[in-house]
Amino acid sequence: MKFGNWEVTKNSIEWKGSGLNRFVIDIETLTDQIETDDEEQSLYKWIVLATEEDWLTEDDLYDLNFAFVYAAAASKGNFNYEMFDETLSYQYSELEEEEDEQPLGGEDLAALEQQRKEAESERD
Repeated sequence: MKFGNWEVTKNSIEWKGSGLNRFVIDIETLTDQIETDDEEQSLYKWIVLATEEDWLTEDDLYDLNFAFVYAAAASKGNFNYEMFDETLSYQYSELEEEEDEQPLGGEDLAALEQQRKEAESERD
């Protein structure tokens, strides 16, 4: 089964996109967890690790989320919806932080320059 650039087999979820990057999740470790600073909260390790990869796009990560749930159900693994929800909350907050840190692109700069010119002409 394919989800975007991710292929789910009975043994793994594997990145099949272009380029030399590789990301493979063994089904046996699919539901591995990592602890957060909050001792009472755990997150799904592979979703967190994928989120930290700069070369994966937001669409790639969203597709991985679907592949993850599908693979967990197909493997009858120990899947916890509350933990998945917490993991996605973490992922979304990380993606928002990245957006806030992005330098302005050409269109954004042009729009700001236009606003500056309009403000100057209103003062004159």
